Amino acid sequence: MATVEQILTIKGPDVIIATLDSSVLDAAKLMAEANVGSVIVKNGEQVVGIFTERDLSRRVVAAGRDPGATALADVMSSPVRSCALGEPVDDCAEKLTAEHIRHMAVIEDGVLVGLIGLRDVMAAELRKSEQKIKALENLLAEQSG
Repeated sequence: MATVEQILTIKGPDVIIATLDSSVLDAAKLMAEANVGSVIVKNGEQVVGIFTERDLSRRVVAAGRDPGATALADVMSSPVRSCALGEPVDDCAEKLTAEHIRHMAVIEDGVLVGLIGLRDVMAAELRKSEQKIKALENLLAEQSG
């Protein structure tokens, strides 16, 4: 069974970080430069929130807020849902679906070590399905050959 650690091995542990007092505009620029849909918001070493494209559209644009004058502390999602390195991908998929969220921080021993998204989980599930199909094809080939 695939784990979060395996996802991070493929994806990499890079996480875009912002602070509570960072502006929405700065966070949006960070997301655009890194081609990602979220930034983790930290207060010192503590993860205190996440700011996503959904937060940008709903809590900033739709609310008529000025992105340059709005701090992430005022519009981020908190608390951040998290998982651990050894957690099965299936469990993460269930959490993401049940909680209607797209991102989870990967926390190990109280330290942020990565971020996974729904797309990462779906890719892991697809790889698992492809492996099963190959195994079945090999079995069929052995039985018919």
